[in-house]
Amino acid sequence: MQKVRMSRKGQVVIPAGIRKKLKLKHGESLFIEEDQGMIKLKPKVKLRSLCGTWPDLDIEALTKEIIEDRKDDEEREKLIEKAIAKIKKR
Repeated sequence: MQKVRMSRKGQVVIPAGIRKKLKLKHGESLFIEEDQGMIKLKPKVKLRSLCGTWPDLDIEALTKEIIEDRKDDEEREKLIEKAIAKIKKR
C-alpha cells in the first residue's frame, strides 16, 4: 500500500508504478466508487481486451450493433428536440 496526498481540489496522483502496471495513460477515464469506507478506482475495460474470454463473442458484430444503437439514440434525441421546440413555440 502506498501513501498519496489529496490536493485542495480533491485530486490525487496515482503512483507511476501502478499506472505502468495497469497501462493507464494520461486522460484515460476511470470509474470511482466508495465501498465500505474505501475508495476504489477501476480502469475502464477495453472491449477488445475481452476477445478470447468469450469464445462466441463476435467483436465485429458487437461493434456494429453498438454503432447502430448510437445512431438510433441520436435519431430519438433529434425527435425529442423537435417536440420540445414545438411545445416552446406554443
